[in-house]
Amino acid sequence: MKVILPGSYDPITLGHLEIIKRAAREYGEVFAVAFINPEKEYAFSPEEKLDMLRLATEGMGCVSVDFSSGLVVDYMREKGIELIVKGYRTDADLPWEMKQAEWNEAHGGYKTRLIKCAEGFENISSTAAREAMASGDREALSSLLPTRVAEYIEALGKIKNS
Repeated sequence: MKVILPGSYDPITLGHLEIIKRAAREYGEVFAVAFINPEKEYAFSPEEKLDMLRLATEGMGCVSVDFSSGLVVDYMREKGIELIVKGYRTDADLPWEMKQAEWNEAHGGYKTRLIKCAEGFENISSTAAREAMASGDREALSSLLPTRVAEYIEALGKIKNS
């Protein structure tokens, strides 16, 4: 079965990667896709997000990475993807994720499987990673991001010097 894990991945975190790995073990083909809202500001360009997704998922043969500025349901239709898989950190995240799932089913006919993150991943978020970048807290960043992604961000010069 083909599944999609849509997100902003600004940047991809260890939490995102944990959900991608779980989906990869369960499903035949996984698409990790960074969706870009042209009206939003991001810390990373679409190309940088794609680079980070590649670095994080390298060696995971059933995982394809991409980015799109369209709708998730349109991307799914185009690629023949059957199911949306989304992770959530805490029960406080559920109302938002359920609202998104309802919209995707109503407008595209696609169901969403919501997966709670594993214990220890509840405080990992892209927001926390961007805050660590802004403060120059490399130690915090290394606890939030895959090593190769943290190194990539460092090479881009996007971590404040403390």
